[in-house]
Amino acid sequence: MLLIGWVLRQLLTQAEREYYNPANIQGELIALESQLEEGLIDEEEFERREDVLLDRMEEARRWVNGTP
Repeated sequence: MLLIGWVLRQLLTQAEREYYNPANIQGELIALESQLEEGLIDEEEFERREDVLLDRMEEARRWVNGTP
């Protein structure tokens, strides 16, 4: 049972690192901008998704600094 808990904590830690990695978020912002430029999404969808990513970037800064 202890091993399962350890494995789950390791998976969660790795998932958080990926989710809060500023380079990953920046890459998603770049891809989003490309979708807008290619006409795959409209301005409204771009802004909605950009807001989500910018909020995530702010969360990432707090996560890295250990502040809520």
